[in-house]
Amino acid sequence: MLPLGYSTNLHAAETCAEIAAAMSGFAGALRDDLGWDRLGVDLRLGSVALAEGVAGWRLIRAQLDRHRLSAHTLNGFPLNPFQAARVKDAAYLPDWTSQQRYADSLKLLDAALFLSDEPLVTVSTVPGSYRPHHRQDAGSVATIAAALGGWAAAAASVKQSSGRTAVLCLEPEPWCLLENDHDVAWFWSGPLATIGAEAASRALGGDLAAGRSAIAEHLGVCVDTCHLSLAFVDPADAVRRMVAAGARIAKVQVSAAPEVISPGQDPSGVAAMRALDEPRFLHQTAAARRQGEAWGTMVKVQDLGELDRLLERIPDAHAVRSHFHVPLTTPVTGHGLSATIAGSRAGLAASIAAGCTHVAAETYTWPLLARSADTIRAGTAGELRWLAEQLA
Repeated sequence: MLPLGYSTNLHAAETCAEIAAAMSGFAGALRDDLGWDRLGVDLRLGSVALAEGVAGWRLIRAQLDRHRLSAHTLNGFPLNPFQAARVKDAAYLPDWTSQQRYADSLKLLDAALFLSDEPLVTVSTVPGSYRPHHRQDAGSVATIAAALGGWAAAAASVKQSSGRTAVLCLEPEPWCLLENDHDVAWFWSGPLATIGAEAASRALGGDLAAGRSAIAEHLGVCVDTCHLSLAFVDPADAVRRMVAAGARIAKVQVSAAPEVISPGQDPSGVAAMRALDEPRFLHQTAAARRQGEAWGTMVKVQDLGELDRLLERIPDAHAVRSHFHVPLTTPVTGHGLSATIAGSRAGLAASIAAGCTHVAAETYTWPLLARSADTIRAGTAGELRWLAEQLA
């Protein structure tokens, strides 16, 4: 297992100098606080840092080496500034129908290889596109699959020349083209297996077998346990379904969602969830009924501000959850505002069982939850200790 890490998208850092400063200050002190020999960083690089190229990346690499930090995985999901005053659905732009997403993701391949010496590096990315932005027609899906095939071919060429493996990990998320395990299974066995493999083979000289091999080895899934909880699925079943379809589980971001059980009988819990609504991030929200031991009907809305309307549509919901990453150390209660910690634990275990070795805590909402850098660092340290305990 590589060093456990935290996702650096909690930092308001866009330039390479700003990212290097966050590594020198926050991350270095965090490793000291933990007393670990090495600390992983799920290093977020957006378009600004990627445009600086090797000259800027050297600043980051110097601080990684100095503070014994391992950037074996990159967070390439949000390319635009992610701790801006308002992000919302701009987090998904540009998507995989855009040439900019493809070009920046090739830069992420170069950056991943430059910033780590590990034989396996991973990069998480937007799962195709955000459905409300445009129709998910056959043409858009084909464009996405072909672009991903092109990236896989580029990574295969790197593998041939260097012996190092890079995996681009699509991260299923609410309301996206790939939202849950069923979407992943459809995409891997359908568009990616045909259009994606054909695009990869063209880039590799027309060898279809080589194209299929590139898809299998260099494209995978990043399981985000908060996102998975919004699908109301059994995490172990979900991971098994994705693996059975040929998807490699190469990265897991461990996080939790706020939850209220029996919201129709818990107005204080609903009020506490409602209070989480804020203007920066998008907080897709879903509620579901139970049918025996399984989840039944699910109703969802695009943001937390629609919580009351959601619960009017499903007044007998067994649970309501929101896409607001809360700390892994959040207390679990049977009443009031709780968190999906059990699902986080199950999603982590299933991902590890599937062969995943890249693990990070991702609570990018810390700047909304705590005022001081010291409090955020202490909270992140608590999450990493929690992760270490789960894997002990």
